[in-house]
Amino acid sequence: MKLLFALILLAVVAACSHPLEIEGNGDIVSSTGKNDCLWEDRPCANYVAGDYSVTYTALPAAGWVFSGWEGCNGQWPQCSFNVPGSTVNAHWGKTAPALKASFIQSADPTSITAITSWSAVDATLTIDVNVSTINPTTVRLYPKGIADEWNEVDTSAPFSFTIDTNSFELGDHEILIVASDGNTSVGKNEIITVRGCNGSSHLCGRRYDEVRYPTTHNAMSNSTDGWFGPNQHLDVPTQLDFGVRGLMLDIWPAGALNQFNQIQVPGEDPNTSFLCHAVCALGKRLLVDGLREITDFLDANPGDVVTIIFESYISPERTAAAFDAADLTKYTYLHNSGVWPTLGQMIDADTRLVVFQDVAVDPTYPWLMYVWEYAFETDYAAATPEDFSCDGNRGDTTNDLFIYNNFLTNIFGSPSSAEQVNYNPFLKDRINECETFHATMANFVTVDFVSIGDTKTTVDELNEESSH
Repeated sequence: MKLLFALILLAVVAACSHPLEIEGNGDIVSSTGKNDCLWEDRPCANYVAGDYSVTYTALPAAGWVFSGWEGCNGQWPQCSFNVPGSTVNAHWGKTAPALKASFIQSADPTSITAITSWSAVDATLTIDVNVSTINPTTVRLYPKGIADEWNEVDTSAPFSFTIDTNSFELGDHEILIVASDGNTSVGKNEIITVRGCNGSSHLCGRRYDEVRYPTTHNAMSNSTDGWFGPNQHLDVPTQLDFGVRGLMLDIWPAGALNQFNQIQVPGEDPNTSFLCHAVCALGKRLLVDGLREITDFLDANPGDVVTIIFESYISPERTAAAFDAADLTKYTYLHNSGVWPTLGQMIDADTRLVVFQDVAVDPTYPWLMYVWEYAFETDYAAATPEDFSCDGNRGDTTNDLFIYNNFLTNIFGSPSSAEQVNYNPFLKDRINECETFHATMANFVTVDFVSIGDTKTTVDELNEESSH
């Protein structure tokens, strides 16, 4: 204990002190991140050792403005010190005159608003800054915080900044905005979100057909919603949150007959559309309600592209009506022919939902595309792992998109079957084998019980490997 006290005392003595004081309500933030003085801690002794190179920024609290420094030799609105370590060492144990930041209350509080827009194609965030009650002559933006000493400056209205997001990790970041008019200065911390494309910045420049997507077989049939003999444990919103970007969904009219010659949903309007698999008595959900969950996801995740592959027993007109009712049509993408767009282009255009169905299309709804015109698949009826084959099943193997079916078919969904085929090295080896066989990428890696095994991580790894 005595040794620790002696070391602390030596550190204080072997340094000089440059106190920081605050008048009014605000904080002093330093470029080093080590010389800060918060209002709650004022005054601050601010011990300095070695080179003293720091820039201080005064950040007023809400309803206050910064009015000036004392002890800063006329610098404003920021205050910088560049004192070599030799000078600091020569003043060991001494105290320099204090640096004081003065804040005054504003009768008409100044506010800063920031509007951000993101380009997935350019990998940029544009931040437009508006300031009320004062007319700034300078606005500074610190995208990575003051401690990183990276600031963008705009000296004329309108104040706008474009930031390269490649230097950021994906996720939320706090930036600092400081506006000054020559007499007062105001600041605000703002949260910006740096997004990738389907969760990865390197996928933004890849074409839709150059990306692999974790895909769920009979995605609507899940134990969370109480379906009997389900194919998934997770409900659709949780699948999407988990990273699934391809959904295989079956849709039936209530009045259709199932394989046992029974009405699918007795007592309902026969034209009402439901999500269900083969026998609706085993589990069902109104189509419009299921689609609305996808709308909610796309609304909340503007950096994601999702694909639906329908096994459809209803008319295109009823499918389209359900999309309209779920406010989902706005996101649909139409591919006429030729080269597919990049994920970044689809995201910037906000056409982030690709919809396929296995029945003939209606030209009235061109975004509802016939899947076998664009894709081919491997067999979907393997009963054991040994039954898997890379041979093409439905669709022409020269089509752009490859649906790789990796589930075992039984009467009902089987977690134990998923345990056999969803783990590596089996899964990754099989994907590599079939991609080599067809000399093309397995775009839709389709599984039962996506929460079992390595599907998501394997798809991510293969997408990452393809980017090099």
